[in-house]
Amino acid sequence: MISYRIATESDVAEIRDLQIDSWRRSYRGMLPDAFLRDEVVEVLGARWAGLPGEGWQVICGFQGARLAGFVSVDHLREGGAYVDNLHVADWAMRQGIGRELMVRAARGVVAAGINALWLTVINENLATRAFYSSIGGVEDPEQPHELYGQSIFVHAVRWENPSELAGLAAV
Repeated sequence: MISYRIATESDVAEIRDLQIDSWRRSYRGMLPDAFLRDEVVEVLGARWAGLPGEGWQVICGFQGARLAGFVSVDHLREGGAYVDNLHVADWAMRQGIGRELMVRAARGVVAAGINALWLTVINENLATRAFYSSIGGVEDPEQPHELYGQSIFVHAVRWENPSELAGLAAV
């Protein structure tokens, strides 16, 4: 059974470690090996030195005391709320946790009166692109992007009506 709650400062180290593990697993072949082996620890360590500030919501899913996944959303981004991160632990994949985190994120966006939700996904990340499509995300054309000094191509994925995503039932 997965329980969900808003992240606290005591969750930050687990969130950071989950994202590092997820990037190393998911972005192999998409980002340079040296970056994933070495630099990602420093970059994400600095990123998760604390919880993001005003306008952000970070939602965690736990199985017991173990972090199964998290989503972080910037409600103040231009163009609507921005999903900055969605990561699920390897051992928790394919259990509907990512979907539930996105639904909960969309509910927070709707409750805040925001009428759009979006994110970016690396072009080669086909499984993740398929996941976002399966929950109603619509892709924009591929665009060049810089991610911590790494040149990549991404698609913006948009939910122009986040209330539709917010209304999806649990798997």
